[in-house]
Amino acid sequence: MFGKKFTSHIPKIEKKSSSKLTGLDNLSSIFKSNSNETKSKTVLEEFHEEDHKIVSQIDLPPTSTIKSVQLIQEVQKLNDRTIIPFVDYNEGKLFYPILSKIGEVQDNIEYLDNLVADGILEKKIYEKLIVCPIHSDTFSSSMRLYCPKCHSMGVEKLNLFEHKKCGYITESSNFDFTNQEESFCPSCKKPIKNFEKEIRVPAMWYQCEDCSEKFDNAVIKLHCRKHEHDFDTNSGQFVTTYCYKLKNSEISINSDTNQIKDELLKLLEGFNFTAKLNVLIKGKSGNVHEIPIYGKSKTTNESILIFIKNQPGGIDQTDMNSILVPKLDIAPTNTLLVTVSGINDGVENLAKHYEIHLISEPDFSKIISHVEMFVSEWYSKNGGK
Repeated sequence: MFGKKFTSHIPKIEKKSSSKLTGLDNLSSIFKSNSNETKSKTVLEEFHEEDHKIVSQIDLPPTSTIKSVQLIQEVQKLNDRTIIPFVDYNEGKLFYPILSKIGEVQDNIEYLDNLVADGILEKKIYEKLIVCPIHSDTFSSSMRLYCPKCHSMGVEKLNLFEHKKCGYITESSNFDFTNQEESFCPSCKKPIKNFEKEIRVPAMWYQCEDCSEKFDNAVIKLHCRKHEHDFDTNSGQFVTTYCYKLKNSEISINSDTNQIKDELLKLLEGFNFTAKLNVLIKGKSGNVHEIPIYGKSKTTNESILIFIKNQPGGIDQTDMNSILVPKLDIAPTNTLLVTVSGINDGVENLAKHYEIHLISEPDFSKIISHVEMFVSEWYSKNGGK
């Protein structure tokens, strides 16, 4: 490797546990440009580079280190950006394991509810559990079927099967479907290759293995597994569990983008580049373009543009068009588009045609690794060490 190696920066976890967002009416305020936190002053720069010049460097709000930002970053990596609970059925407790990643206890539901109140998360019903009316402290229950005559649990379900081709009707126990490739009708002996198309199920019932009684409906009871007793389904109590979905995708996008920018800046500097964040660059046409990351080699005239775009619906051709204009006007040596979003149809071909290198990964630590590999190969070809 020809440069410094960087891992994804994770803000330091606070030791003190807190379930409320102290001093914040809405978490999104920490990403707004009018943040009250101290920001470095804009550095005005002008220096010629080939046929274009850097006009100015734009301020970026400092990355927040509060737990809620960490949580948002973790949630964005999840499927559907949704926090689902883990249920301890025996102890009757709910846990949200993702909270441990930000230093919170896993059963701190109040913390998640506060994020709902702040408009960051959306609370949705995940599951409704029927629990024992006597021992509601345990969620562990199962359904049992009983024979209505002798009250035995030896109940089996029977189906009536009809072979459509020959009209033969018999109980399901007379058909053998253990080997689907070699199943035959017991009457006409013809092979049955497609169960759904060749077999009809005209009826279903139950039979007790102990008393041989046949009946249409079995007696259904719920069983309290921890305390070993049955209870009627109508007497059971409902316990609602909730999942939490990231409501404001823009916040998670901004938080990831800020962190990726910081890491990519360090990476380029490690490969002997002068790298700047959020700069305005004047192209050959005289138009000024805003570039998230601009880097120029300290030893050659080679330069790189890095664009960071994250869209909940994936990167489309409109996003690519917004990159093509500054890319063609500035004419850098290399152009990268990095994203945690998916890539829609047609985008890869467009990027390949205009020599824009795409890096799409759901985990931004992998994005950093891919960019490092790309820059390292480019750097080594130019004699870098």
